[in-house]
Amino acid sequence: MIRKFITFILFFAFSFSTLAQKSDSEQQTVKNRRFFVGASWSFMSVDMKLSSLSLHSVWFGSDLGTRELEPGEIDTINDFVNRHSDINALSLEAGMDFINNPEVKWKFSGALLLGIAQNLTTVHNNETGVQEYSFNSGFSKPCLGLGINFGYQFNKHWGLSLRPYIVGTMGTITDIDDQINTDPINFTSKKEDKFSTLYLRSSLMASYTAGPVTIMAGPGFYYLWAKHKYTRTYTNINDGQVITEEATYVLIPRSFIDGNVAVSWKIIPQLTLQAHAGIGKDIMVDGGLHYNF
Repeated sequence: MIRKFITFILFFAFSFSTLAQKSDSEQQTVKNRRFFVGASWSFMSVDMKLSSLSLHSVWFGSDLGTRELEPGEIDTINDFVNRHSDINALSLEAGMDFINNPEVKWKFSGALLLGIAQNLTTVHNNETGVQEYSFNSGFSKPCLGLGINFGYQFNKHWGLSLRPYIVGTMGTITDIDDQINTDPINFTSKKEDKFSTLYLRSSLMASYTAGPVTIMAGPGFYYLWAKHKYTRTYTNINDGQVITEEATYVLIPRSFIDGNVAVSWKIIPQLTLQAHAGIGKDIMVDGGLHYNF
């Protein structure tokens, strides 16, 4: 699906840029529309690694303390364990073009987004070939974000765009597949993972505009910070005594840079279709439709 999406962007860009050039002379001055609302879908697939890990145990009311893993121990785990996060999000957006005057070369716009997201994190042991853990939040967790677009137009065709944005999501996961920690005999178990995720990206892209179509390409830089608190609670079915095991850890991406390609097509003055892909060791794609007014 991701490959088809990226192929669509490239095909769309080259096809419509040719058509759009023919319409340059036909463009007429229209109302300067400063506000926009819309909907978008985004997907990220990121290879992660441990940044920190602490283990805390409480057995039958007795606190056994907390153990913080040393950097060398973290590196050893990262050498043979692959952690991977897939994040889907559906969002509503609202924004404004603060500077969008054809006579001014500088451009500046901002947008807020609010939606729901799914976070799927898996842990795979490369030595044994076993998927040890799977944490699936379901498509139900809130996400909130802010995006900004700084631009400079050298002439009517060529420009430069800097697009930083930040998106966060959080929640509690109970759909957990744990192949490592089996339930003790005569105990029931409850497992939950409280997580918070923050995604930051900045893309610096050159742009070419032909009629209603703008094509952009350039490098992108990103960072995904994910904190998890995985708690396993075991209750003895005979006397009700409880064992609690907690693992608190932070995940960060193994890579931080990729190549970006984006397309914006103003179908009519009121509607703009946008698509953006970041391609490297990880993958990011998003697309949406804006209503301009």
